[in-house]
Amino acid sequence: MMWRFNLFLTGICITSQIALSQVIIQQSPIDSKDLMNTVKFLSSERFKGRLPGSVEYEQASRYVATRFKNAGLKPLVGNTMLQEFDEEVNYILDARVFLIDQNNRPTQPMYLGDDFVCRGYTGSGEVRGETVFAGFGVKTDEYNDYRSIDVRNKIVIVFKSTPPWKPNSGSWGDTSPRGKARIAREQGAKAIIFIGEPQMTPSTMLYGSIACGPKPHLADFPMIHAGSRFTDSLFSKLPYKPADYYEMIKRDKAPHSIETEKSVYINVRAVYQEAQKTFNVVGFIEGTDSKLKHEYVILGAHLDHVGYQGDRLYFPGANDNASGVAGLIAIAEAINKSTTKPLRSVIFVAFSSEESGLKGSKHFVANMPFTAHKVVAMLNFDCIGQGDSIAIGGRLSFPKLWKKAKKIDKKSTNLLSTKTFGGGGADAQPFYEAGIPTLYFNTSGGYKYLHQTTDKSETLNPEVFEKVVRLGYLTTMELANKKYKREKDRQKKKAS
Repeated sequence: MMWRFNLFLTGICITSQIALSQVIIQQSPIDSKDLMNTVKFLSSERFKGRLPGSVEYEQASRYVATRFKNAGLKPLVGNTMLQEFDEEVNYILDARVFLIDQNNRPTQPMYLGDDFVCRGYTGSGEVRGETVFAGFGVKTDEYNDYRSIDVRNKIVIVFKSTPPWKPNSGSWGDTSPRGKARIAREQGAKAIIFIGEPQMTPSTMLYGSIACGPKPHLADFPMIHAGSRFTDSLFSKLPYKPADYYEMIKRDKAPHSIETEKSVYINVRAVYQEAQKTFNVVGFIEGTDSKLKHEYVILGAHLDHVGYQGDRLYFPGANDNASGVAGLIAIAEAINKSTTKPLRSVIFVAFSSEESGLKGSKHFVANMPFTAHKVVAMLNFDCIGQGDSIAIGGRLSFPKLWKKAKKIDKKSTNLLSTKTFGGGGADAQPFYEAGIPTLYFNTSGGYKYLHQTTDKSETLNPEVFEKVVRLGYLTTMELANKKYKREKDRQKKKAS
């Protein structure tokens, strides 16, 4: 009879688990209208692209903290949800560019946002000069784009990318925008213009970016991106187009630097501050189990974007990543409304400074008030509002964790693509490097408007957006209420 009794108990447990899953699925008040309203607000001109360190970013972070509080979250440490750290910030007040003739007279204006944009950490300055194409702007013992060209008192034009072959030394050196600008300046140049290469992503150079490489800041050295009309004008007197020069350099593995016979006027006004306060927004829901509440499921999404330039140009960042933050808020609200409460504690973090090098997530991981082995898993939500299906990274490293999401998807959303990658990526990376299992929620085909002024709420796919967030919610509740034994990284196992 004992085996029958055990079988009876097993049946009760299985039935209870199934019932719990069904209850959670039914109690999933994730609504696309609410998600879209949050995205519209965060990506509005009011917040001017949520530049870390700006007043507008602080206002956005306080708005998210209020939404977290209204959803029942409490501060993780102390009495505030704002986790402060320092970040460099560059306010681009104005930028003007003209093609000029031999007498330094303007002949053709180039318009900010239509023909060019500034790099996020451009220097200020008013410069005039002849332009010189210098390939990839690389200078090493093995390969030197400046070998046979004089760029003193001139403006350098370079591809933003690195040469498309592996160097024998193993490195091209510092090829960040600041790195290339620094090299150009050391050769005597007055400014630098970055142009696009074939098959680049995104397919335009008219995008914002504050990923510029390590300090120091080059305060008096303008750095700009040229769009297609500007680039065509710069190369109009040359025998080949930029794509042709790219292929020639690739073929010969040798420089094809050349004077363009074009001159340019550049005037950039920016205010740089090396250390300005910015904030992660951190709140949590305490688990209801006396033991399991000391274990954590962490949900993260970066709040920052790439800001604004001048009075009329700002980058909304609707998909990147107002969508992810809207997802965090919706999941927090869904848990608050659910009659099923998590046994483990669930932490929500809206990170700052992802765009400048994952600084917010790195700061959070370095200052967690518990050890990394207490974290069951970290789920990252980044660019989840566009595209046609759900994609989740992490399967190659943590297949058991990924399969949990896959199983839930099959029952609820049925949109999960099999395309995946290993652990980490974006803000999940610092957690992955700390030994924490990660899943990276995003979408397939969702980067069409990446970092562009067109990344607006009306470009989102509300149906897919809602289903990604619903899957994130159900996965969170699965991990917070059931046994998941942290698995070791499968990719690292294979490597060893």
